[in-house]
Amino acid sequence: MHRSLGLIAALCTTSAWADASTIDARLARIERDLRPPISLEGGERWTLADRMTHYGVPGVSIAIIDDGRIVATRAYGLADRQTGAAMRTDTPMQAASISKAVSAFGAMRMVERGQLRLDTPVNATLKSWRIPETDATRAKPITLAHLLSHTGGLGVHGFLGYETGQPLPSIVQILDGQAPANSPAVRVEQAPELGFRYSGGGYTIAQTLMSDVAGRAFPELMRREVLKPIGMRDSSFDYPLPARRMKHAAAGVMPDGEEVVGKRKVHPESAAAGLWTAPEDLARFAIEVQKAVRGESRLLGRDTAERMLHDPGPDHYALGFGIVHENGAAYFGHDGWNEGFSSHLLANREGDGVVIMINANQPALMQELRRAVAFEFGWPGYRTEKRVSMTEAQRADLPGRYPYNAEQYIVVKAAGEDLAFEYGGEEGLFLTPIGNGRFVAVGTGLTIELGRDADGARQLSFVYPDGRRESHARLADAAKALRERVYANDASVVDDYRKLEASGDIVGSEAYLNTQGYRLIGQKRYPAAKQVLALTAALYPTSANAWDSLGEACLLDGDTEAARTHYRKALSLDPNLPSAKSALEKLGEG
Repeated sequence: MHRSLGLIAALCTTSAWADASTIDARLARIERDLRPPISLEGGERWTLADRMTHYGVPGVSIAIIDDGRIVATRAYGLADRQTGAAMRTDTPMQAASISKAVSAFGAMRMVERGQLRLDTPVNATLKSWRIPETDATRAKPITLAHLLSHTGGLGVHGFLGYETGQPLPSIVQILDGQAPANSPAVRVEQAPELGFRYSGGGYTIAQTLMSDVAGRAFPELMRREVLKPIGMRDSSFDYPLPARRMKHAAAGVMPDGEEVVGKRKVHPESAAAGLWTAPEDLARFAIEVQKAVRGESRLLGRDTAERMLHDPGPDHYALGFGIVHENGAAYFGHDGWNEGFSSHLLANREGDGVVIMINANQPALMQELRRAVAFEFGWPGYRTEKRVSMTEAQRADLPGRYPYNAEQYIVVKAAGEDLAFEYGGEEGLFLTPIGNGRFVAVGTGLTIELGRDADGARQLSFVYPDGRRESHARLADAAKALRERVYANDASVVDDYRKLEASGDIVGSEAYLNTQGYRLIGQKRYPAAKQVLALTAALYPTSANAWDSLGEACLLDGDTEAARTHYRKALSLDPNLPSAKSALEKLGEG
């Protein structure tokens, strides 16, 4: 145990863990067995105390499920750095997007009673607000199933929340993007069922639908439908949280280590992000879902639960839950991120599970801790890999260049006893051989296979946890990927990207190329960023944003005259573009 963590334990003795000493021993192993995405025999392991320090996480709270029971809850560290208050197992924290799973459970209860229907247009039932129609929605109306599965084509990925004491918008103001809302209007941005598009906005519409039909405010509705029946005593969708509970709530810490202004934000977008809870309550919720898929829940029928957890692929988001695969074993769950808080729920149908909540935006810590729990309990699909040695023939034959998408490329080359994997010319990841042509990048979870296709040609395959494979044939030595031609200043490459854009390939889109340029800026590869963003401006010459981005890359590379030229071009297209105005002012042009 690490006394510096301020550990508080609440032990449950209703399972095979019958005595406290056994529980303590297993938890002690978990606390010193945090591990990277891929576990190698003899590979690196960390302690929870060290990783909390490494990530700057003040407090952690965890609940572990085994055989369908909560076997232990524990809390570590501080709930509030300013006051020194210890994290407790019942300290309220923001569940963030795990709210979606809990809200979807409530919606499905209403579906079972016939109050809502999954597959009929929601505009026919909404009363206080309706989704503005488009040609796409007139052809395929948005349904509750679309809202719960993020397939309605709706915008507004997530919400920033509101500082304590700020005016709070109504739900209708949030949906229409009207002050004092601080998020854009929730509108249809692509045709329903065209693809997965994560939308907190869609869940806010579901919240409105549920309240309209029930005739109750959403926090009260969820208290009646889910929280009270399951026994989630430390949970609430109220906003703001009542003062008697707020005084015990955790204070959030941002990714840069600074505290959230006012300690925590308020989220009126309750269904998407507004649940206050503790891990033990979320574990009770996960267990109720496990009961439902076995036909043992008094709250939700088996068929309904099966629909909630049906894996649609390829995005693996069902109705309120993501479906996660680990080497053939399926799990359901959700992650959450509000400013200052992160959360993680993962469980399977067989009765395993864990809930982890932290008062910081450092989700990697939760993943490392979840893996420690999974290995201690022997969860299905979690396994340790063993390094093997490559033969000299393999070391000579495997390196090469492989296409990644329509423009990017991968370089594989020898690196000591391993291989190095470089994407788009970036610094390489080390690939550790594990046999049968398979390699892993331990720190990222990447698994690839280097082998040959049916015709004997060398290929590289990405191997995903759900069993999918994505293969790419090796490039001939003289062949150049489009991105390589960009870096070689090949002017003819513009026409090839135009063809990609015309075909609808995302690689030819302004958004993709702009993101690629800023990715290079983030790596401080400014000359390469200039080349990619110059291509973007050539492809989209009437886009002020394209010229503005190119100006930034030039400025960062020290080419101030080119930066001036590109910023002026951006302002000629959009005289009110703030970033270009500000940059030119700093360059002495008022």
